[in-house]
Amino acid sequence: MLGAGIASFLGRRLGTGTALTCTATIEGLAILGLASAPNPYVAGLALAVCGAGMGATMVLGPSLRQAIVPAHLMGRVASTSRMLAMCAAPFGAFLGGWLATTYDLRTPLYAAAGLLLAMTAVTATMTSNRRVEAALRDARPQADPADQDPAKEIAVHTTSR
Repeated sequence: MLGAGIASFLGRRLGTGTALTCTATIEGLAILGLASAPNPYVAGLALAVCGAGMGATMVLGPSLRQAIVPAHLMGRVASTSRMLAMCAAPFGAFLGGWLATTYDLRTPLYAAAGLLLAMTAVTATMTSNRRVEAALRDARPQADPADQDPAKEIAVHTTSR
């Protein structure tokens, strides 16, 4: 809840792109902290930090997607995103179980942290504030001259003289 509550503040303060990169990095580092936690208190703190990062990411990411995806494609994009997440979950569970059985219980956490941090590094340039702002600018609806009310246009031009 904390992460979701501060997501808009982070987006305004850091920029949406930087905030997304930072929250993903925090999640990865928190999972790394969980993997190396020496006691249950540190593990609990790591889980809380990871949850806060995920909460912020789950507000910022879909909000950005909703702002830049055209309305007529929103259903397709959202359902594709959900399908990929739902298909990845069983694969991740299988891989995590195999790693835990083959090595130990911490190995899947180290692997998850490494994967998340590596993917964050790879996608950091894709979520830069510059690219996010450009996508938001491109997504803004352009005024269609056919939609303009001629009476309003005339009023604007006559009052501005």
